[in-house]
Amino acid sequence: MTQDVRIEDLKENLLDDRISVCGDEQPVEQLSVQKGIGEKKQWLRKMLEESSSPSKILYVDNKPVGQILYYPESSIPFLKDPDPKMLHVRCSFVHLAQQGKGHGKALFKSVVNDAKTQAKYDRLETVSFDPPGCGLSQTAFWKRMGFKERPEGEPHELEYLINGGLTRPRKNNPRRVGEKGVKIFYEPTCIFTHQFSDRIAEAVRAIDPNVSVEMVNMWEKPEMAKRRALVKGCVYINGKPMKHSIFDGEEFKREVQALLNPED
Repeated sequence: MTQDVRIEDLKENLLDDRISVCGDEQPVEQLSVQKGIGEKKQWLRKMLEESSSPSKILYVDNKPVGQILYYPESSIPFLKDPDPKMLHVRCSFVHLAQQGKGHGKALFKSVVNDAKTQAKYDRLETVSFDPPGCGLSQTAFWKRMGFKERPEGEPHELEYLINGGLTRPRKNNPRRVGEKGVKIFYEPTCIFTHQFSDRIAEAVRAIDPNVSVEMVNMWEKPEMAKRRALVKGCVYINGKPMKHSIFDGEEFKREVQALLNPED
């Protein structure tokens, strides 16, 4: 039986469809996810107003089952000297039952075709990640689409060329600042952002229940991120950026302990 497949650019009236692609198969009833959904909708609306469509939605028989998220580097408010010729591809996802049918490729090719038609961009970049439960490895998928590893970059820092040669990725060298407490810097581009941020806050408070913890949306408070020279999310404890992530387990806990109690 032939299926009806189409791709739509995101519009205001399609916001719920866009959110549902990532949320249909996940526990969206969690308060942290609901907060993430609210922030992402607000961010998507702002992008639609100030830039252009930051996402495409793939429908199969009128059901939204796939998405790709992207935006120009020039729209990122906390970056120093953004490259006007760079388009960031943040993520793409197709429902598990619809994977392996060419839908992810169709979404990406639609973005590339737009970029070539508009003649605004020379390259696309992505930082691949492979979250559990999402099926096909994003790293493998992007490389199949033609992305290459960048000079002096990590294996997950990838670039797709339209014109010119490969460029070096930005290095994240966060600065120390004079302050007390904990600040968790994040971007509102994923509905699951606060799942991770809340886990970080819980891990920190397990060590010091009285410590002040502040969540900082880098798109809403870009000056705070600029002051620290951040190019991505980061956790600060008493003015010092953490080196380990929540996924590093005991190493993360030891670093939290050391930064909260430097005299121990």
